[in-house]
Amino acid sequence: MPVRKVSTLTRKEYELLYNKYSKQTSMGKPTGQMQEVTQDLLDSYNQLFNWDYNEMCRFIENYGETYFQTYYAKYHALCEDYGTELVDLFADEFDVDSVEKFEDMYEGHFETGQDFAFYYVNEVDKTTKDIPNWVTIDYKDIWENKLSEEYFEIDCDMSEYTYGHIFKKEVN
Repeated sequence: MPVRKVSTLTRKEYELLYNKYSKQTSMGKPTGQMQEVTQDLLDSYNQLFNWDYNEMCRFIENYGETYFQTYYAKYHALCEDYGTELVDLFADEFDVDSVEKFEDMYEGHFETGQDFAFYYVNEVDKTTKDIPNWVTIDYKDIWENKLSEEYFEIDCDMSEYTYGHIFKKEVN
């Protein structure tokens, strides 16, 4: 009787492989149907920087050719530095044309909004330097009732640092 080979992949491994390979082949519009400027940029970015066509086409599918032509170089650099998920969530929250302001708006990664409030009170707004050390400061309240009006927190699901990415809501 022949031996029947049984798959050793778990469901999770199978899904990861399926998603990896199915994403690579899915694009909204074939490159031949894109504007000539977009096609030239795709080729240039791929030849000069070895940037992945599929990632660039995913950007075009999500945001459009005009935004690709204008913002993709900055978007790609941010993804290299901060991770694609965080940059995509930022672009979804503030619009993709805000990627130019990403670094000006990004305050950093903090474990919680309360941790950001502690940092802000002690490092940025030094008004607490004259307060005696026996006075208790409610950093959670500062985050919830003051700082969350001016700052925004983005949480990521797939990255190592899943929460606490703080951004200014507006840049002066």
